[in-house]
Amino acid sequence: MEETQELIMNVGEKEKEEGGQPSSWNSDQTEGPKPEPQIVEHRIDVEINDWVKDWIGSVGKAKEGSTSTSQTPWPTIPKVPHLLRETKDFNKIFEPRVISIGPYHHGKAHLHPVETIKRLFAEKFLTANRQSIKDVYKNIENNIRDVRKCYDKNATNKYDDETLARMMLLDGCFVLQFILSEKERKEEEEGEGDTNVLREHQKSYVENELFLLENQLPFRVLQLIFETPPKIESMENDIKEFVKDRIRWLLPKGSKSEIQLEEPAHLLALLRSALLVGDKQQRQADEEHGNWRMKISSCFGRSNKKEETNSSSQGNNNNEWQSFRHIRELKAAGIYCKPSRTSCLTEISFESYFFYGYLKLPSLFIDDSTKSMFFNLVAYEMCPGAPQDYKVTSLLRFLDSLIDHPDDVKELRSKKILYNLLGSDEEVARIFNEINDGLLYLDVYKGVKDDIQKHYDKRVNTWIAQALHDHFSSPWTIIASIAAVFIILLTGVQTYFAIPFKPTSQFLSDLLHNSW
Repeated sequence: MEETQELIMNVGEKEKEEGGQPSSWNSDQTEGPKPEPQIVEHRIDVEINDWVKDWIGSVGKAKEGSTSTSQTPWPTIPKVPHLLRETKDFNKIFEPRVISIGPYHHGKAHLHPVETIKRLFAEKFLTANRQSIKDVYKNIENNIRDVRKCYDKNATNKYDDETLARMMLLDGCFVLQFILSEKERKEEEEGEGDTNVLREHQKSYVENELFLLENQLPFRVLQLIFETPPKIESMENDIKEFVKDRIRWLLPKGSKSEIQLEEPAHLLALLRSALLVGDKQQRQADEEHGNWRMKISSCFGRSNKKEETNSSSQGNNNNEWQSFRHIRELKAAGIYCKPSRTSCLTEISFESYFFYGYLKLPSLFIDDSTKSMFFNLVAYEMCPGAPQDYKVTSLLRFLDSLIDHPDDVKELRSKKILYNLLGSDEEVARIFNEINDGLLYLDVYKGVKDDIQKHYDKRVNTWIAQALHDHFSSPWTIIASIAAVFIILLTGVQTYFAIPFKPTSQFLSDLLHNSW
């Protein structure tokens, strides 16, 4: 455009003579109305060099570029945000050590051994499902432009369309066949050859690394593969079952989870959905149970804070500062922890009674892979296009506010909220502190914290709870307290009978005599 090639600056100036009078006035004029001052406009033409022209053009196209990106039908899979790249042990947490999926870590030397196995998995998957590799490849190649838009262009620019399509085919077939192999192994019908292709320790690593942020495939690529005729009808359900099996070790025995994500971005997004949704039937039963308890509790002056969380966080701004620091302080104030009734990670609530309260938290197993899983979920929530509720990040920040010392972990273990598979409470406390190091304060559970603070600020409740905790927290303290009360009573009785006894009439006469 000609307007962007030349900048025209219109400068209006008032010419003034010395003394501040305009030059258009007659200096001898002393009477009559004064004419309006004339404004003289000067046009200054400024030439722009080529660099400035390019910059102006890029600014003009910025909105167009952002619009086209937001309208991309396929979700993006960015790299780990720079805010997390200074994380301690970054390579162990975010980068694969056995297998690469997608372009970000493709071709690294230490991943080559399993890279050669992908062809075997792809051949078995396509043969078992009677699919033509040419048809699958054509399906992916027809959508290769959308595939490119999913990844950072710096990672895909070094691959032409043909190479990138082959990568998507091999990686996608490997992921799908690995899922089917795990299903067969679960049903004790493992296919021939799988045991010799991947060793058990490699399978464990592969299962974990399929949920790294930088190791994701667009779910649409997986769909292009298993929907190529003849379509594999059960494959999408098998994928969801695989994801749910992945988190069953994380949740207590008997817990169930569901996935309510119709168009997932990738496997990591499915994992997040399974962790946050939990068991629908159990959640409905818990809500009915909670409603019944609220009706009963209201008759006795109790309050259930689970349903009041949102209103408390929006309507009450008096408790901006959190004075409690960890589980031990809450316990001393009469606030005890209990495991939630559902497997949903967001199932956090607080119930306040007369002089004690219950904080309900989701139960978790903590092992070597927990840190990596939570870090990658946090990284995913920080990426463009991810859900903006930051539920996993907020959960970790909330738990970190409660865990400050190994004794806090010990207390949560005793209540069957944390299941420590690391063997050291110090290590668990360190993991939560490291995950939350440097994270922004995005707190979904502010309402719960405010309710805890209200209870914590009631000093009478705190004193009574402290007395109960000091004197009735164990069988020995109960026995000691009862013995002390019994001794006090005996001392009082002994003192009473030690006073010389006088008849009532004699006592009254002595009293009257002394008064006169």
